[in-house]
Amino acid sequence: MDEARLRSAMGFAMRSGNCIAGDFVCEKAVKRGGAKLLMLDAEASQATRERYAGMCERAGIPCLVIRDMGSAIGKYGRMVAAVTESGFARRIADAYANIDGGVG
Repeated sequence: MDEARLRSAMGFAMRSGNCIAGDFVCEKAVKRGGAKLLMLDAEASQATRERYAGMCERAGIPCLVIRDMGSAIGKYGRMVAAVTESGFARRIADAYANIDGGVG
């Protein structure tokens, strides 16, 4: 149930235009302060994870690692996405925290 809630919130954020996906736009959003939450696909490379973890730490935003993140937002193959609206970011973070083991 909680995993379905997480994936649903992610999909709603993307469909409503409050989520962006792709390396370049997400990096830009994190650095300029537009991102409220960053999501990485569990299959992303270790280098990508470390790079975004560092960026998010410096920016003070949460960075979540989610299995099949790209399919949940309807952008297959994307390894990184950023939520740009605080309500959706909070809803996604809450759903993520309620999943056993943390990774959706």
